[in-house]
Amino acid sequence: MQLNLAKTAQQNLLDLMNTANTQTLTLAQMTMGAPVVRTPDANPRNTTVTISALPGSTEFKGSQTLKYTRLDVEDLVGASYEFQSVEGSTIADVLAAVATAKGLLAADVEIVETEMPDWADEMIDGETAPLTLRAKAGSYAYIGTVTINVVEPVDGRERFATMYSTTDLDGFVA
Repeated sequence: MQLNLAKTAQQNLLDLMNTANTQTLTLAQMTMGAPVVRTPDANPRNTTVTISALPGSTEFKGSQTLKYTRLDVEDLVGASYEFQSVEGSTIADVLAAVATAKGLLAADVEIVETEMPDWADEMIDGETAPLTLRAKAGSYAYIGTVTINVVEPVDGRERFATMYSTTDLDGFVA
């Protein structure tokens, strides 16, 4: 089943559960435990989640552990992704751009770093610096991490290091 980006990851999982079991239950009718990484074996599923009846429920009782596959963000984004920054770009801008471009639930992924790269004046326009995009802890949809290469904004200023590449000068003579 493909993720519906208009729904939360938890609602998407409930839809997957209901479809596979021909049910129509809602999240209000159960508790859903946190997803747990599962080492695939003969069954390729990478995650388990346990659903349980609400305490005091008059309709349901017990619990059930289900296996399913969360998507690896690297498989969705690719081995790396380039974000062309502009003056004033923020971590939130990077996250929004990647989520939109790659069809991710933005609420279920995050950038590990808290600040944008600090572009030193000595760097050449267009150089890149890595940021790490990862699935949020407890995401029902995603696992894994991927590198986002943030490309330094091109500001058009000439660098003295390029203009004055000869640094060993003859000096003055008397």
